[in-house]
Amino acid sequence: MKKLLTPLLVISLCSFTFPGKEIQFQYIFKKGDTYEMTQTATTHQHIVVAGMDQTIEMVIKGGMKIKTIELTGTSAKFEIEYTALSLKMKTAQGEMDSDGDTTNQANKMMGKAIRLMIGKKFNFTLTKNGTVESVDNLENLWSAFTGSDAGMTQMKSSLELSFGKNSVKRSLENVFVYYPDNKIQVGAVWKSTSSAGMNMPLQIANDWSLQSVTGPTSVIISDGQISTTDSTKVINPQPGLRATTNLKGRQVVKSVVSTTHGWPESAKSYSEIKGQMILLAGGQIPEDMPMQMEIKADTEYTLTKK
Repeated sequence: MKKLLTPLLVISLCSFTFPGKEIQFQYIFKKGDTYEMTQTATTHQHIVVAGMDQTIEMVIKGGMKIKTIELTGTSAKFEIEYTALSLKMKTAQGEMDSDGDTTNQANKMMGKAIRLMIGKKFNFTLTKNGTVESVDNLENLWSAFTGSDAGMTQMKSSLELSFGKNSVKRSLENVFVYYPDNKIQVGAVWKSTSSAGMNMPLQIANDWSLQSVTGPTSVIISDGQISTTDSTKVINPQPGLRATTNLKGRQVVKSVVSTTHGWPESAKSYSEIKGQMILLAGGQIPEDMPMQMEIKADTEYTLTKK
């Protein structure tokens, strides 16, 4: 009988699954710490309006320096600047490339505008659980745009659509994982809500999950549903135009983060939004004009402590 106890005990124990170790994820801040971040974002926008199809493709590549300048209890303030930046855009009217052939006037103007943004410092505040509380002093990004050059003024207005406060905030939120207040283990799920970061009344309801823990790093997934919060709100999609929107979609972000200090090492984001924008009558638009839209975006980030 005693000989049977050992194998029976082994079989019994193997029938149970023991939970993994619980971990308290949060960002560890230290004044003076500096990080380098790289980003590559590809956006594909398809529009159907008045029986015409239009496709806009854009690729933004950037390098950023992030420095911890102030600790404020449960959060920290950072100074951030672009150290490298390039933009390519392809439309039915032609192509522009800030690093392209400067004999092309459009390339020359965009390249000049992009260079004026490099090295201009602005700020953001991040909490220990990964909430981007604010983006401040973004006007410094445009401080070198002076004079009365109509072409540069128009270029600035176009760039502000991609580098405005909402867009920058969303970009940072895609990098910095949002952590729950409690300890978690593999399989845990938690929620958050964030802005879609566009000049549209959109929000993202995120379901986060801890996929794996492998020593120094962990993998966290965010699966977010994008929806319009107010389909009657009038927005300005570009200077001189007024519109309302009714869009929905999905955003998925996969992040590799430090298990010990919470900071991400890399992240990949994919989003897709579909629906309708109605251009409202006024100016050159004689009557309300419905426009079908589809926007897809792929973004990759890396973050390295220096």
